[in-house]
Amino acid sequence: MSFNLSEHIQSIIFLLYSGIGLVFLGLSYFQFTNKSRLSLLLIAMGSLSIGFFVCLSDPFLHMWDEQVHAVIAKNMLTNPFKPMLMPDPILPYDYKNWTGNHIWVHKQPLFLWQIALSFKLFGTNIFSLRLPSILMTSLLVFPVYRIGKLVSGKQAGIFAAALLAGSNFIFQMVSGRMHTDHNDIAFLFYVTLSIWAWFEKEDSEKKYWILLIGLFSGMAILNKWLVGLLVYSIWGLNILLFKENRKKISSYLEMIVALFISIVVALPWQLYILNKFPLESNFEFEYNSLHFFEALEGHAGDYFYHLNKFETLFGTDFQYVLLVSFVIFVLSKIKLKDKIALISPIVIVYLFYSLAATKMPAFPIIVAPIIYLIIAVSLSYILQFLKKTHFNEIAKKAIGIIIVFFLFFHFLNHDFLSLKNNTDNLKRYQKAINFTLDYKNLPTLFEEKEIIVYNSRNYDKLKIMFHTDYRARSGVPSQKNIKVLKENNIEIVVFDNNKLPDYIIKDTTIAKIRSQVWQKNFKGEMEVYY
Repeated sequence: MSFNLSEHIQSIIFLLYSGIGLVFLGLSYFQFTNKSRLSLLLIAMGSLSIGFFVCLSDPFLHMWDEQVHAVIAKNMLTNPFKPMLMPDPILPYDYKNWTGNHIWVHKQPLFLWQIALSFKLFGTNIFSLRLPSILMTSLLVFPVYRIGKLVSGKQAGIFAAALLAGSNFIFQMVSGRMHTDHNDIAFLFYVTLSIWAWFEKEDSEKKYWILLIGLFSGMAILNKWLVGLLVYSIWGLNILLFKENRKKISSYLEMIVALFISIVVALPWQLYILNKFPLESNFEFEYNSLHFFEALEGHAGDYFYHLNKFETLFGTDFQYVLLVSFVIFVLSKIKLKDKIALISPIVIVYLFYSLAATKMPAFPIIVAPIIYLIIAVSLSYILQFLKKTHFNEIAKKAIGIIIVFFLFFHFLNHDFLSLKNNTDNLKRYQKAINFTLDYKNLPTLFEEKEIIVYNSRNYDKLKIMFHTDYRARSGVPSQKNIKVLKENNIEIVVFDNNKLPDYIIKDTTIAKIRSQVWQKNFKGEMEVYY
């Protein structure tokens, strides 16, 4: 079986262009009608279409960290409260190795439960793996719109939703290309929902928003730990900086209630894993605390690392757009409370991660919706001045469409998403697809039996574990491990890389596979020999 990635992308490219077109229609419809519901729906559908494209354009698991998450979510179908990377390990393993251990509590479980539910509903495959991230990314346009509307009006909300729908980096995480992938998408989603709920509470004073703030913040913690409490920094500053709030006891009580709800949501899992898996969970809690003080796994950088990554997260020359927007936003007539509420989380997140020793590009992505909101509010503020000029009314509306759509289209960088003119990535992705096809076809070579597969490429053991029900390990088995496996009636399968040791070559009970995984010019179907 062969698969041509270039031809495949061309067959689904209409999804990308349809998404771009839907965002344009949403912007245009709003500008000429001032009706937000259909406009927002069109933008959400545009985001959904682009999400489907990036999901389908990479029909294989990415190494960091997607394939790890995929295997754990698959194993959660058996027991959602026992997160496992390698189920029923017979051979020794290192419980500290998050890419090769048994019990896996390296990250919080909510995003994995969501993926497992998707597997349950739609089957265990790559599309259903990425589906929750696609849906969350598309749904985000609604709370972002709502915050923009509360702060500055419907136009700012629509502009922010459109800019969010053009986030290249977020779509890279949706497709699994960017490490931390679905974990960070879920974290971004729930952090944004908690902030949205706070803005709604401030606007309406309805008490159920307090419950939702606590719920969403707790769910954010259940994705990526304590930075999920970000909303309370906004809330706390709002109390401390404004005299009328400082004097009201209810201001403190409401925040305490919400915080208590967050704790009720997030704490049970921590107590559960400490009791059920004390060895692994104690190690991971200690390891997580080291991120601030040590550059773990080689993820180092100076204090300006994240500021220098602006273009990576948001696109070429984005820092200049943000700088101009920031100045306009500060000088605008937006309420001081709202200015602080939007600026403070950006400052806090960037300051925190700049001081932390461990650096990764995606860490500050949780404030991306807020950054787009500041740009959108500033653009809306500029366009308000045009209304006072003698410009033709149609021209005034068209200028808004052109500016926002230009920013959306420029920062989406759709050529990059579609791998157009990116020969190196196309070749690398094509290889990954070819290897995946061989891994998927392994069950056709062997009868249903207990099998462990060795010597796939890099960390492709995880791809094998996802696409089949086989165990898999990296490298070649030692003689000691071979003995243990045989005693447990597990058949050993080894991919032949022309460097197998004699004790494996001479062992006629071990199946060896010749395929394109290691043989560069191999043609045809996989071959098994003993």
